[in-house]
Amino acid sequence: LTDEVGLVAKNSVLQVGNQVLFLSDNGVYGMNFIDLYNLRGNEVSLSESIQSTIDTINKAHADKASAVYFDNRYYLAVPTGDSEVNNILLIYNFLNKSWESIDTVNNVDTSGSTFSSFEFTKLLVTGKGSDKGVYVTNTDGGIHKLEVTQDGIDRVITDIGTTTEKEARVQGSATTRMFTLGTIDRKKFNNFELHLQSSENNVSDAN
Repeated sequence: LTDEVGLVAKNSVLQVGNQVLFLSDNGVYGMNFIDLYNLRGNEVSLSESIQSTIDTINKAHADKASAVYFDNRYYLAVPTGDSEVNNILLIYNFLNKSWESIDTVNNVDTSGSTFSSFEFTKLLVTGKGSDKGVYVTNTDGGIHKLEVTQDGIDRVITDIGTTTEKEARVQGSATTRMFTLGTIDRKKFNNFELHLQSSENNVSDAN
């Protein structure tokens, strides 16, 4: 038992293999089964590399966080800033052993009109066959499936009782990190490669 790390959102708890993951005051932590009956907590939080984002979580409403595990990924929806609802989605990839995405839905559609901010109230893994995936429910009356299309456009329902979709273009960015390679000496690189992929309707740019 410890008073240093504790669970703040019951819907953030997941068991993945021999690990138990959960959202705490200090980020996402994991515990491993040492044997059939004993768990041991990890010394370093799983979310250490995105601590600047974790620090923006609205602690007064962190208990609303929701998480699921699907396709080797841990999806965690949390409220940040002044938001009282889950407004961003954090995605951890167990194959890459890193956080691969911090997602939000823009509140300006492709025609330039604004709509209410998208809310990740509850995450669910459901469906059958090709329809199985991660779904989101929210108080706008929508049930949305994540990662359906490849055209770079979010399609969201914001009016209760209708099927009218608002289309918002996805703006994505990736920031590289500095590598020390085990030493603090100055490094020289003689080559590097970038692999970028877009859909047929989008362009990838790199600076």
